[in-house]
Amino acid sequence: MTMLGLTVQNAFAVNSATGPNSVYIQQLGSSNTLTVEQVGGTNKVGGVTNTNPTSVDSTGITTLQPSDPSESNYGTISGSSNTLTMTQHGNANQAQYNIQGGHNSYTTSVTGNSNQTSLTVGDQNNASNNYNTVNETIIGNTNLILTNIIGSHNTSTTSLTGNSNQVTENVTTSTATVENTVSGDSNVFNVEQKDSAGASGHMLVMNTSGNYNSITTQQQGNNDTTVNINTNGS
Repeated sequence: MTMLGLTVQNAFAVNSATGPNSVYIQQLGSSNTLTVEQVGGTNKVGGVTNTNPTSVDSTGITTLQPSDPSESNYGTISGSSNTLTMTQHGNANQAQYNIQGGHNSYTTSVTGNSNQTSLTVGDQNNASNNYNTVNETIIGNTNLILTNIIGSHNTSTTSLTGNSNQVTENVTTSTATVENTVSGDSNVFNVEQKDSAGASGHMLVMNTSGNYNSITTQQQGNNDTTVNINTNGS
């Protein structure tokens, strides 16, 4: 399924057949609404046709290296006030998305095992990537979420239920909010929020219930940082 250059205000794309299926989307303009549903295993949504291996740093954090979206590898939102809702059911599904713009809403729900998601919002050279809302939910085992957000006043919420889950999130922005709720075992979290904060910026809220969890968080300058961690387990 290929959807390119979406400029209509409402679009609904359903891929209800069993996988593997691939959807490459380029969402252009403002005030667009897009819904994508994939059923089955080994499905892909934009930007995941990579041949690069994963890498693991000294802290045990695994990092995917997906190919950038291109004319044959879309997975982008370019504009403002757009809404994307993506649902994947099955095992070994992948999703890679890039958001450029402001006031966009990105919601993804993945149910199954060995799933991977990767999201990038904005870049260092684009200051208009503001007020975006990201909600990611994964139910299953051995899942991986990688989120990199650059901009201002963006909100990211992650909810994981299962075992051996890992979240790597790098938010180099001011006035950022990250909420992470995990229920399961052998989870690894690595979240970083950096300069510069102010006017009630940063703020990290984590609620983890399970065993063998590893939490690494770093929040820096300038002022305004709140960390609230509640962990039950061993």
